[in-house]
Amino acid sequence: MHPLIQQGSAWSLTETGTDKEQIKQNETLFALANGHIGTRGSLEEASRTPDYSYSEGTLMNGFYDTEPITYGEWAYGYATHHQTVIPLPNGKRIEISLDGETVDLETGETTNHKRTLDLKKGMLTRSFTWENAVQVEIERFVSYDYPELLAQRIQITPLVSNKELTVKLVLDDLAEMGREAKGETDVDPRIKQLTARRFDSQKLESSMGKMLHITTHNTGLHALVGAMTCAGDEWTLSIEKDASETYALQTKADQTVELERFIGYSPIFHKKEEASQEVETMEILFDVIKGLGYDQVRAKHVYTMEKFWALSDVEIDGDEALQVGLRFNIFHLNQAAGRDGKTNMSAKGLSGEGYEGHYFWDTEMYMLPFFLYTQPETARKLLQYRHSILPQARKRAREMAIKKGALFAWRTINGEEASAYYPAGTAQVHINADIAHAVYAYIQATDDEVFAYNEGLEILVETARFWVNYGHFDERREGAFVLNTVTGPDEYTAIVNNNFYTNLMAKHNLDYALETVMKAIAKECGLDVLAEIGFEKEELEQWAEASEKMFLPYDKKTKLTMQDDSFFHKKVWDFDNTPAKKYPLLLHYHPLTIYRHQVCKQADTVLAQFLFSWEFSTDQKARDYAYYEAVTTHDSSLSRSVFGMMASDIGDLDKAYSYFMDTALMDITDMQANTKDGVHAANMGGTWMSMIYGFAGLRVYDDTVHFTPQLPKQWQRIAFTIQFKDREIGVTITPKDTRYILREGKPLTIYHNGAPRHIVNHKK
Repeated sequence: MHPLIQQGSAWSLTETGTDKEQIKQNETLFALANGHIGTRGSLEEASRTPDYSYSEGTLMNGFYDTEPITYGEWAYGYATHHQTVIPLPNGKRIEISLDGETVDLETGETTNHKRTLDLKKGMLTRSFTWENAVQVEIERFVSYDYPELLAQRIQITPLVSNKELTVKLVLDDLAEMGREAKGETDVDPRIKQLTARRFDSQKLESSMGKMLHITTHNTGLHALVGAMTCAGDEWTLSIEKDASETYALQTKADQTVELERFIGYSPIFHKKEEASQEVETMEILFDVIKGLGYDQVRAKHVYTMEKFWALSDVEIDGDEALQVGLRFNIFHLNQAAGRDGKTNMSAKGLSGEGYEGHYFWDTEMYMLPFFLYTQPETARKLLQYRHSILPQARKRAREMAIKKGALFAWRTINGEEASAYYPAGTAQVHINADIAHAVYAYIQATDDEVFAYNEGLEILVETARFWVNYGHFDERREGAFVLNTVTGPDEYTAIVNNNFYTNLMAKHNLDYALETVMKAIAKECGLDVLAEIGFEKEELEQWAEASEKMFLPYDKKTKLTMQDDSFFHKKVWDFDNTPAKKYPLLLHYHPLTIYRHQVCKQADTVLAQFLFSWEFSTDQKARDYAYYEAVTTHDSSLSRSVFGMMASDIGDLDKAYSYFMDTALMDITDMQANTKDGVHAANMGGTWMSMIYGFAGLRVYDDTVHFTPQLPKQWQRIAFTIQFKDREIGVTITPKDTRYILREGKPLTIYHNGAPRHIVNHKK
């Protein structure tokens, strides 16, 4: 059992003691977020005790700055600007003093120090005793009901009388500057070092007290940060020169006193002139919060979390540690998702600054399925973000000499390409098909025709157009349609011809567009969208021909699917003589050294076959699985869940269970050795998929859901709920049978191990 997981507690992580490295490491794990803002799980006094903190960052989804990318040698079409999410004023900081002596882990003896992340309630609590003179309890949460709000309750019990107790509350307008400001450096290319504050701040007058108007240096993004404190009459308030609030009183032994603190982070706005209106909006919010009080705001938050878990929990009977790990992953996955249609989900969520807060294909292929089948309204918002950046995607396609269609950026916040290394960035054109796949999956799962024949239709058409312009019919391959100079999901094999994953996904992208446009024409829906983007019926023939003739590389001699045209012609990497300290390979070997070998960073061909498993025989999948597993390092956190799901698909439950253990506990155990930079959100999505797609065998085709459940021998039961076409379906799998209960919605015929089952809602 991991030290954070306590026996008999399936809903929490608990840290005890004052070990510096443990507290620093858990900053990521104890992060709280709601899709709009996120704050790391740092100690309240971390600014005074920097050895206990790696990065205190409070982040806002989509609040970023830019700076030019400097190239030693530039070429046409290279990405021009970094996009980097930047830390905001860290309003959760607190300084407690007793008779002028600061209460923290550095200045006195601290006992009974304990922090608990309550996954069920979405709360982080902390308690400790300092110098046998004062007991402190602090609770914090980030509200889902009021997305702008971070709330804290500070309860202090003096153990001695007639001492001056002071609590200083700081709405810090300097913000955490990152590692390099502390003299630390990191050569990992996945991390962007921040050396200076990236916003300007201006103090504003407000009826609720101190408020900051912050503005990024280069992107012109604006936001407000304000704070409100509720205190009893026993406190005396003084305002310091730095505008911080200090509350003071004379202690009475064993009489608990408290302060309630609310920090508000407004939505992003784009014009300075909008600040006054945003101030009014924030004042209204704080008036509402003041009227409700901490207890009611907290109760609303807990109720919202209860509703979330009622639809999203996945229960495991048989392994308490895995149960906690799974719930932890679902908890953080939910925290990461933008819900406004203007933001998405970064690779680290809002738990850290790794990957600069960029959005990748991770959203569509690893994280969106969870929302698709538990919170479809959030899935819709995530896809609307992709639609919002179509203008930038069209522009990028023109830069790539594609006359018609769109190319989505590989890594981005604002829709423009931010990847400076094009072989593992722009060349991953499969992102177009990944997004199209997610759009089609959403339409399948929801029957949302409003989205299908508006945003969905436009995305599908523009991505299909890209493929017919990017590829060509190759006479030397008997007229097959080929896609050259691409990089698939495996970033250790770059700039190749006919990557199997890319070609198969592109084929389905073309089919999705063809089907959706034909339905739109038949139903006379979305015709205005087609007219606006200049659709011509001749395009349907182009898509159909390209799909039909799409080249999918296969070696008839070995009966293996080829990852690309060249993969089998390369020398296999010398795994036996590569020491463990040399992984991940990208940090120890030149890219060209890696590219000339057979070695995979992550699942590629295996992922393609998993996504369309019904198109391949079990024997074929098993052969390919065995081959590619032997040459895959899993240096990417995206890899293990795919190999685990495919192991379930081919019937190797022992291997599936082993991979699942890795995915469920990846961040808790720091398996990738970089959890300090933020959680691995895509792996968290992969964990959920491992349960639902893997062990439960969920697939959606022929307009309904299919299950092929297989329960690992280590477990006695798994149970979960999915949303499908306005229905709520409960699934319980045991060694003896599988039960399907229609809790909400109209009757539906589903398939269990290939046989139809008609399920009916028996509620009166």
